[in-house]
Amino acid sequence: MSQTRRAIAGGILLVGVATMLANAASYLLSMFAARLMSVPEYGALGAMLSVSIIGGTAALGIQAVAARRIASSGPGEDEERAAVVSLGLRLTALIAVVGLALSWPLAVLFDVPFAAVALTVLSVAASVMGFGALGLVQGNERHGHYGYAYAAIGCLRAAGGIVALFIHPDVTSACAGILVGSIAGTVAAVIIAGPSRPRLRLTPRLAREFAATTGSLVALYALSNVDLLLARIFLDGTGSGEYALGSLVAKIAFFLPYAVITVFFPKMSAGTMRHAFALATGLSAAIGAVATVGAAVLAGPLVWLIGGDKYAEFASLAWLFALEGSLFAVVQVILYAGFSSEARALGILTGCALICQVVVVSLWAHQSVSAIVICTSVIAAVLVVVGIVVELRRTKGRASGAETQGLVETPRG
Repeated sequence: MSQTRRAIAGGILLVGVATMLANAASYLLSMFAARLMSVPEYGALGAMLSVSIIGGTAALGIQAVAARRIASSGPGEDEERAAVVSLGLRLTALIAVVGLALSWPLAVLFDVPFAAVALTVLSVAASVMGFGALGLVQGNERHGHYGYAYAAIGCLRAAGGIVALFIHPDVTSACAGILVGSIAGTVAAVIIAGPSRPRLRLTPRLAREFAATTGSLVALYALSNVDLLLARIFLDGTGSGEYALGSLVAKIAFFLPYAVITVFFPKMSAGTMRHAFALATGLSAAIGAVATVGAAVLAGPLVWLIGGDKYAEFASLAWLFALEGSLFAVVQVILYAGFSSEARALGILTGCALICQVVVVSLWAHQSVSAIVICTSVIAAVLVVVGIVVELRRTKGRASGAETQGLVETPRG
């Protein structure tokens, strides 16, 4: 094995272990919640976790921008670090203010206590600086530091929620614990990444880059989570609780290959490895296939482990949720490939898919758990196919343009 391949394999292993540890903590939080809370109450918590994930795309956006800029910064790394920190501080304040303003209408829409929604948006705001720190170490390809920071964010957040559930098993208590854990995780991640001073002014280009990246991520994470929110609106309490359990299966499949894009994204951004997109897509698809087959074969034990006997009738649908999550994992690779060169088309396609999902589910496909997940999976599959075609054509066109430019600039003897 070459040195490059050995380094890639080692990076995927390190980040993979940290990702699995953090995600296992998150799944443990959901498992305790499913067992300690009633089915309708668990549905309410599932809605808040989806709101947290969708809102958290701003944090993922700053991580992606930080990683891309650091990976391609060269000697200007200190300036880029200062810009990222400054952006993170402003974003934290903005999310807190806007989120609190929107908490009341969201509480009414999803039939969830106002306090739970407010605590959820504050936990999103608290996580921004932690994910900015992740982006800094990701861009440097410091896989060990990334693993420690990622594990700290995920484990401390989940630990806060679990402790709160044991104190009082309701949605408001759980959200309060998650907020405390999110603050602790961010502090740990910033310490691990190392100190950086903020810059007083932000450049318009950085703001535009962040807005475009975050817009695409919002579309992806809304697309992969709004089905649960729609289930909360259109299904009864039991149905929304079952969908929350299925959403957990989807998230397991979605995050299983997360280490792949974490390791390959800096290489895409810096252009240091040919075929990085194809390798990342293929690895993510393979992991997703294994997850889907595993969910089909082991559906009964898996559902019992996650939620207990009260969700036994849901087992036949587990593989569909695993397929949905696996498809969205591939979509994520496609989007990050676009981020690496600041392409916008893939984000626009994802936004169109989101609109299609909301319209179709709201008007027609909302009668049952299976109707919503099948609709979402079909939309995700179409997006995967179209996205791969668009990205391959864009990459081919960019390569052809570079070759043409090279021919023009080659001096004649």
